[in-house]
Amino acid sequence: MTDLSPINDNPISLELICFGEGHFEKHHITDLSQIPPFLEQEHKFWLNVTSLNNLDLLNEIKVIFDIHSMALEDILNTQERPKVEVFDHFILIVVKMLYTRTEIVDLETEQISIVIGKNYVISFQENKYDVFDGIRSRLENPSGKIRKHGTDYFAYTLLDAIVDEYYAILEKITDQIEVLEEKIINEDKKIRLGEIYTQRKSIQLLKKVIWPTRELLSTLKKTESFLIKRRTLPFINDIYEQSVQIMDNLEMQRESITTLVEIFMTNISLRQNDVMKTLTIIATIFIPLTFLAGVYGMNFEYMPELKWKYGYWFTWIIFLGISIIMVFYFKRKRWF
Repeated sequence: MTDLSPINDNPISLELICFGEGHFEKHHITDLSQIPPFLEQEHKFWLNVTSLNNLDLLNEIKVIFDIHSMALEDILNTQERPKVEVFDHFILIVVKMLYTRTEIVDLETEQISIVIGKNYVISFQENKYDVFDGIRSRLENPSGKIRKHGTDYFAYTLLDAIVDEYYAILEKITDQIEVLEEKIINEDKKIRLGEIYTQRKSIQLLKKVIWPTRELLSTLKKTESFLIKRRTLPFINDIYEQSVQIMDNLEMQRESITTLVEIFMTNISLRQNDVMKTLTIIATIFIPLTFLAGVYGMNFEYMPELKWKYGYWFTWIIFLGISIIMVFYFKRKRWF
């Protein structure tokens, strides 16, 4: 059974925009009794519901718009997979919205449910953050195309804004990968493997979202419903093509991340080999010196060299001579 408990503690907010050719109104709804008169108008309107924590209010919206109980369950289940459900007098679209609040790619996922009716579109969001500011601005433009078309075209603009944000996020990820690639090639020792895996995680999340979204758009453009006009289908198909391109680019970036990990690990191995080579050369130089020091450190009474006046200095000459010869030999072999 679907859990219909409150999603979060954010206060619910209702934004209503009524629009048409030569007509624009914007309201902040405080009482649901304000909504029914808009249903009787010839103009179209968009009701944006922010936060899903007031079940009583959501049930009132369900009654006003005659939304099916199963549809409301899908709206409240924020773990729902992106999909399209066609009902008698409305269409429900469930999709995931991705966005970042900073320049750093730190992705946030939010489910948004879109209900398309004859003269209305309702969007249900988990919180106040969205990617629809551009659409709000376009609605204020009296000569904008968005005012002239039906609710199906308006729903398309919402989906288009969501998919466009996928593109923007993918571009940020691509930029981050290019920066990481440059650092790795330049052997920047400050870079950490976690930075690469952060980008990999972002790619996996984006792929997890865009894959079912592509299926959703494919289903939507084949939907036989009076609410989806034929003239809107080319626009929906355009978003579908965008989703396919994003998937292709994601595969390319995923391969780039795999390559970066391989290069990173190779660089680490090379640095470790350099360290081991240096230590080996030092140890090799000191092996004969240690041998000589060990020989002359033995406590035998009759060792001729111990009585020689210049024995100490001669030993140092041997030590230095062996070291210089070995260093010269290693350099000739290009071991360092």
